[in-house]
Amino acid sequence: MRRLLVLLWIPLLSADERWLELRSGPFTVLTTAGDKAARTQMTQLEQFRHALGLSLGKADLKLLWPLRVVQAAKSAPITLARDAYLLGVTETGQLPAERLRELGRLFIEQNTNRLPGEIERGLVDLFSTLDVSGTHLTLGAPPPDRTRAWARMHLLHVDPVYAGRTRVMISNLEQGSELGTAYRNAFEKTEAQIEKQVDAYLAAGQYGVISVSARAISARDFHVTTADADTVKLALADFLLAAGSPKAEGAYTALHGPEAAEGLGLVALLANRKKEAMDLFASAMASGSKSPRPWLEAARLETDPAKAGKLFERAGELNPRWAEPAFRWAAIETDFDRRAVLLKKATSLEPRNGEYWRILAKNETDATRFVEAQKAWGGAERAAANPEEREKIRQLRLNLQGERADHEAEERKKRSEDEARDLERVKNESMASIHEAESAANRKLNPKGAVAPKPVDWWNGPERGAKVEGTLQRFDCLGTQGRLVILTLEGKTVQLLARDASQIAIMGAGEMTLPCGPQKPPRKVLVTYTPKVDKKMGTAGEPATIEFR
Repeated sequence: MRRLLVLLWIPLLSADERWLELRSGPFTVLTTAGDKAARTQMTQLEQFRHALGLSLGKADLKLLWPLRVVQAAKSAPITLARDAYLLGVTETGQLPAERLRELGRLFIEQNTNRLPGEIERGLVDLFSTLDVSGTHLTLGAPPPDRTRAWARMHLLHVDPVYAGRTRVMISNLEQGSELGTAYRNAFEKTEAQIEKQVDAYLAAGQYGVISVSARAISARDFHVTTADADTVKLALADFLLAAGSPKAEGAYTALHGPEAAEGLGLVALLANRKKEAMDLFASAMASGSKSPRPWLEAARLETDPAKAGKLFERAGELNPRWAEPAFRWAAIETDFDRRAVLLKKATSLEPRNGEYWRILAKNETDATRFVEAQKAWGGAERAAANPEEREKIRQLRLNLQGERADHEAEERKKRSEDEARDLERVKNESMASIHEAESAANRKLNPKGAVAPKPVDWWNGPERGAKVEGTLQRFDCLGTQGRLVILTLEGKTVQLLARDASQIAIMGAGEMTLPCGPQKPPRKVLVTYTPKVDKKMGTAGEPATIEFR
């Protein structure tokens, strides 16, 4: 239907008439109706942009693509063509409510984070009836279809109790606040209180209007020039392209320069003539094309990732607010880090695009950067267009938390196993070194390889005759003597009297001291001793060696 509407008035354009051109901000007006009509049209566009910006709290609303407004006998919807949005208007220069709705929707989508659907629809409906008379702006005229969304925004903009605070509410919503929180911060009322008042307001049907602070504009601000014939012909060709008309190819063929090659390349691409499209895009780029479209489309056709990356980069440079070049570039990157950089750029430029956030979240999950993945899922949740989509994303986010826990457990297990293997490797290497040293020593001591004599047990330490194995529970310090209290493996208690600690050989692992009192914790020991009962001390002998285990 949109393409049909465009086609209905395209034949009415004629490059033979005297066309005027007027530029301001993101807008260009092309008309044959004279200077006054051009300035009237531009005034309405700029005042609309200014007034909506005041409500949104944005001083200078931007558009992703310039908007080219062309005079015709019939109004036609806003359509994206080769390098700009195109809009057909009548001679009166006044945009109808439906066109203002489309423009308002574009400004909101391209300048704010996702807002609740009812809030966005209400804003679009409210500003579609903005009346512009030079520098006098009137807001609040009711549209034929008075929805609840419109009534809410009308109340919050027109009622003196709320007027002027709407931007605070919108700012809160942009930061991710719930509607109730935004109401409370902006108006100091609960959601239930305001929604009840909206119902009463809509039922009463009494709607006032307010004057809106206008942008100061003088005749000198808008310089009208005569448009050359090729500019008008190019606009006609762009409209034909946007409408999918078979006449677009002929219209571009009659023109020259990079713009004509761009248009012909897009026509060929729509017809799936990819080789021809690539050649035409290359011609446009070689001719110094300043439009990002041929660079991006050429990058998508390029089979060499390195060359495609450079083309995507140039497309992004030519339109720094366009997220698609970074997103498309990320799709051909294989490195997690480089892909993350590109996807983060895309989400920052187009934060409402849930697909960008979801793919970033997957990239960060695959890279096991779970904190960054959670942030990306949060962005996807905020970008959700409706509660159902938001809940679905929330569930995916919760599932990621479980995946993260499983991954961390697996990582801990892997680290533990790696450490155990590394310890075993060091142990084996140490034993091999020891055995090699022993073998070298034996070869040096016994070069002829004679049979070594059998080992003979020997001991030059203290005399020993008995032994006890268990845990050392306590060491009682008794002046120059000490008493060991040992719990045997059989559960019995054996006490030994150390008359001279310097005569005891202490061996084994860990701390080689005997602190007085209970041993914390009790230590495993093997003690050899000389049996010698001392009834007074309650000891069974005198220790000769203590081996800690």
